[in-house]
Amino acid sequence: MNKNIASTSSFTERVQHLFASIFSYHFTRTPVVAERLTHFGSYASMAFRKAGASPLLQLLGEGLIGEFKAVEILVKNRLNQEVDDVDLESVIMSVREEEDTLFILATSADEVPADDYERLFRVFTRHQVVIVPLGKNDIEQLEHFVKSGNLNACLVYLFMRTDRVTADPWDEKMMQKHGGAYATRAAWQEKAITARLEKMAALQGPQLRTLIKKLHFLMSFEKSGGEVAKACTAVGISRKTFYLWLEKDTTFQKLIDIKASDL
Repeated sequence: MNKNIASTSSFTERVQHLFASIFSYHFTRTPVVAERLTHFGSYASMAFRKAGASPLLQLLGEGLIGEFKAVEILVKNRLNQEVDDVDLESVIMSVREEEDTLFILATSADEVPADDYERLFRVFTRHQVVIVPLGKNDIEQLEHFVKSGNLNACLVYLFMRTDRVTADPWDEKMMQKHGGAYATRAAWQEKAITARLEKMAALQGPQLRTLIKKLHFLMSFEKSGGEVAKACTAVGISRKTFYLWLEKDTTFQKLIDIKASDL
């Protein structure tokens, strides 16, 4: 077998195995593995239908990113797996009528260019379809979390990537252009959330809904400037619930207590 073909197949299998592992966490449903044909080629497709109860889609709903009912993971079925302009247009044309599905487009390119996020934001605003691009570095990071049994980190990582697609890139450009306290705070927020990822494995619910609330709180906590009252309002819990979590869940307490010196 041609080495390039074998490599392409291997990457597709890696991606599908990764997401099978992520979605089997608190959620048992067999995915549909097939091909998605587009105007400019085909993509290996692994779709989880009726997946609204999956932790990832619940977390996205909790964060008001979208009320998705299905997830489809796409990987390019050709030797060159880097996603170019034609690929993006091809996928967009194929999926733009499926508003209730979250699409994850994986590529073996190391990084996803910033321009791709801007284009996919425009697709989101125009068609209300969310396509989340993941590069090889993203896949490797998620594989690391899975191997260490840290599925909570996978959920937050994918939430952050989805949030980037649905957030207006103009805001980020303005922060970079003008700098100042706002840009510094935004950089700190992302750094603090990322620092918590490695420490999330032992975070528990005990019910799934409580776990989802805790994960959402950890992200809202930084965005609210570390103000408990604001974070509680954003997540829809009382301060009493927050302090009960601190008392009963030592992992949650440690994640809240992360300071700048820990980053």
